[in-house]
Amino acid sequence: MGRPRFLAPVATCFLAALAVSLAAQTNEYEWRYGEAVEVSLDSLLQMPESYEGRAVRTRGTLEFVPGRGAGSYLLRGTLGGRLYLFPVPEVAYQFEQQARLWVGREVEVTGGVNRGAGSDTSQPEQTGVYLAMWAFVGPPDEKEGAPASMVTTLEELVTRPGRLDGKIVTVRGQFRGENLFGDLPSKSRRRSSDWVIKEDLFAAWVTGRKPKGPGFNLDAELKRDSGKWLQVAGRVRTVKGVVYLEATDVQLQGPAPAAVKAEPPPPPPPRPKKPPVVVFSLPLDGERDVPANTVFRVQFSKDMDEETFKDRVVLRYAGRPQPGDRDLDAVRVTYDGGLRTLEVDPGDLLRPGRVVELLLLPGIQDIDGLALEARAGLRAGAAADVLRFQIAAGGFLTGPSR
Repeated sequence: MGRPRFLAPVATCFLAALAVSLAAQTNEYEWRYGEAVEVSLDSLLQMPESYEGRAVRTRGTLEFVPGRGAGSYLLRGTLGGRLYLFPVPEVAYQFEQQARLWVGREVEVTGGVNRGAGSDTSQPEQTGVYLAMWAFVGPPDEKEGAPASMVTTLEELVTRPGRLDGKIVTVRGQFRGENLFGDLPSKSRRRSSDWVIKEDLFAAWVTGRKPKGPGFNLDAELKRDSGKWLQVAGRVRTVKGVVYLEATDVQLQGPAPAAVKAEPPPPPPPRPKKPPVVVFSLPLDGERDVPANTVFRVQFSKDMDEETFKDRVVLRYAGRPQPGDRDLDAVRVTYDGGLRTLEVDPGDLLRPGRVVELLLLPGIQDIDGLALEARAGLRAGAAADVLRFQIAAGGFLTGPSR
């Protein structure tokens, strides 16, 4: 069977919209289609009109479709339905190289749903469901032939978001169940089976594998199972500042072996001190549809000198002033040293549809006297760091937040 072709005008426009620069990133597709929702393949194929033009994440058996050129791939559901896969340019080569090894096995894909007419030389014209795919995860039991992983830390993944995206890494952290302690925003959980690991202040979601293996089987719903140290190997993905590990292996880390009595080694040289950086914010940096009565919270990687925040935290509307703008002159700034968290209360309802900037100016320091640095890849201009949020166009309010 030949590669299905879009015949309907709407489908043609859909493909044209996907012909973007090769420099486009996954989050740009998510911005276009919205955050991906989890849906079973059979439900998607039975009611495609409910998901058309939206981003979804689904799983099914991968099949190869011979045809002109290199052929194509599809996912088959348990009821026999087919979802045709069209990788976007950024992932097309990588997918083609790996998909040939995954035929007949379960694969997870993420992308935008579209419907159109497909035809070939042997069958009459028929309607098909297509996925503009920008992310994929191989079979969950894939171990043989898996690429070697690099050892890193959760701190490295969280404080330098995106730097290791797509790479296989191994990290160590404590099991925190299904976010039982609120280490990550609850709405950032993408599957009901996802769970959290954490080391010090830095946490990440683990997806694709349960917290079990030879000699252990942890329950993500029980706090009594938390605190166990695990080693997780998986592919890194960062979405809106939150780190996800698409796990390929999970191991329990036992207690350290008993030390052999010997002369104590000389103390190591002191580690160079790292400057503080912003590690997390609520709402997330870049988030849209932020309620008009939001109180902004920013968490740092180190204990900060509270006095240095004075006159160095600015909340303002981005761009030129617009008619009806009021000066944000009632802003209240407080710092919680226990949580390493700065709280910024605008003291007024923010204007619907506007972009708000939270500037952290030079001179902010940690308790060691080290100046705040901008996050990796961020151009903060004259500020030490800057976070941006878009207020909901309707100006809706949340419950009591002050």
